Amino acid sequence: MGGGYPGLVKGSSRGRTILHLDLDPFFVSVERRMDSALRGRALIVGGAGGALAVVAAASAEAGVKGVRAGQPLATARRLCPEAVVRPGDLENYARVGEEVGAILASHSRRFERPSADEAYVDLTPDPTRPVAPVPAAESIKDQIHTRLGIDASLGLAGSRISARVASAWARPRGLLVVLPGYERSFIAPASLHFLPDLPPHLEEALLRAGFETLGQVAEAPQGSLEPVVGTLAAARLRAAVRGEDEDPIPVAAPPAWVYEEVRVRDRRATHEDLLSLLDGLVSRASRRIRAFGVQAGSVIVEVRRGEEVARRSAALRPGLCDDETAARVVRDLAGALIEPTAGVRGLQVRLGRLASPRNEAPLFPGLAGSALL
Repeated sequence: MGGGYPGLVKGSSRGRTILHLDLDPFFVSVERRMDSALRGRALIVGGAGGALAVVAAASAEAGVKGVRAGQPLATARRLCPEAVVRPGDLENYARVGEEVGAILASHSRRFERPSADEAYVDLTPDPTRPVAPVPAAESIKDQIHTRLGIDASLGLAGSRISARVASAWARPRGLLVVLPGYERSFIAPASLHFLPDLPPHLEEALLRAGFETLGQVAEAPQGSLEPVVGTLAAARLRAAVRGEDEDPIPVAAPPAWVYEEVRVRDRRATHEDLLSLLDGLVSRASRRIRAFGVQAGSVIVEVRRGEEVARRSAALRPGLCDDETAARVVRDLAGALIEPTAGVRGLQVRLGRLASPRNEAPLFPGLAGSALL
């Protein structure tokens, strides 16, 4: 974590505390979470599009052979023929991404995920939320590892750009804190690729003009950048590398719905075994929505037997909010669906119609809202 850095020159601090979460490569981490045999092996995620297929993500083991995201899959296979290629599972990536969002929301309502591989979280303490940024950052990292099996590198600083550079220096699996007021000196040696959304043609123009680091751009005399990238881009570049005029991190919107599912591998699973699995599913799903301060207005339980899917649903008013009630509703719905237990191969619990709690009378008093739709 951050301490004193040799050669740093103290500058101004803007009083914000921004966390950057680096999950790169996220798709690879999720694939390895689903199949532990992939750990330590070269892995390429991608393949949709036939002859035009491209690499969506690559593990470090494939990266050292030259495989990169956006590369044609055929090229990647030539560079790293020993790599395992997985087509990707967008639905599963989205679900794990929601779980990441729920962990972030439990520490701050202000966070954004500009891509699957990263997130920004505003951990600035205020009178309504006297958060301790460093313990909060450590808690986020630990929860993502423990609950999701995904490693993250984190940077904590006073601006997005300095936090982003810090998380890169924290690889692998570390947390680097940039002391307030030292951000500009810290990022000065960093290369231009740390600037998010910098168009390739502008990066190439800057490199040709001799600008190779963020510090060189930040300290460029007035009028020296304009001939290279244009007046508007020059102003934006200076502001970005100095951490100035950054938009506030917005309050994150809750998801429209969440679901949890499990494959039933034990062919001897009993009625009570299946109910216990459902308890775990609804507990995880309700924990995820609580992080956003919302409740569920509907519950759907699905039971899969081969290609057959049976489902039952319930309407809830006021919304579902506690694990005990949630488990009871799910058990009521699932009771008839899981009989006979033979042949059950998958279970899913979905919570929908998510909204902020309202003071309303139960739609079906005495049934905890577990009315079948």
